Amino acid sequence: MRKKQLQDAIQNKNEEIAEKKSEIDNFEIDIDEHIDDYEEMLNETNDTVRIGSLEYAPAMVLKEVDPTAYDCGLNDYVDSLDKEDDPKYKELEEQLEALEDELTDLEDKLEAMED
Repeated sequence: MRKKQLQDAIQNKNEEIAEKKSEIDNFEIDIDEHIDDYEEMLNETNDTVRIGSLEYAPAMVLKEVDPTAYDCGLNDYVDSLDKEDDPKYKELEEQLEALEDELTDLEDKLEAMED
């Protein structure tokens, strides 16, 4: 690779890194991926709702009786999660690390060329 090509590749890699950092900075946990976890938590921490001889799961009852409270609780639940534990967030961090490694390799090649 020629010096100009390496410099262009370094510039492109820096742009990719900036984009990936922006993705990481703006990452939000997908609420839809945690509905089952939220409902499981509701069902484990609350008693089954019994009406006559019928029994209902607390999550189902809350969702049907007070959907606003259900949605607020789901939002609070997701807000309590640590984004750094999310597999998609971890994947973004791994991609950033790979890009930074590629940048280091390019910079090393450019430095060796200049010597």
